[in-house]
Amino acid sequence: MQHMGDYGVLSHVEMPECSIRIIWLREAEFVAPHYHDLSTQIYTVLDREVETRIGDGTFRLRPYETVRIERGTVHSIRPLDGPALVLSLSIPPLNREDQHPVEPSGQT
Repeated sequence: MQHMGDYGVLSHVEMPECSIRIIWLREAEFVAPHYHDLSTQIYTVLDREVETRIGDGTFRLRPYETVRIERGTVHSIRPLDGPALVLSLSIPPLNREDQHPVEPSGQT
């Protein structure tokens, strides 16, 4: 598996319809730019603030704010001003082979 950033996965649950992860991002950690061919993802911030890049857009998300990332869209996430906790929902379930890293300026 290729490098996807520096972050912790506190919980990973897989069901037939989706997979749910709780991601812990310490200060200076990140989920590297990548995309998925098969899964749509939804990020919901649980604690603190994050910056997420989705395609050409950059968004600052606070607790309980949510974004949807369509399959094939390059995205990344990093905490702002300290550690953060993020729920990541993947529909259908995220497959290890469906994580495609790209250079920060790369496009699919």
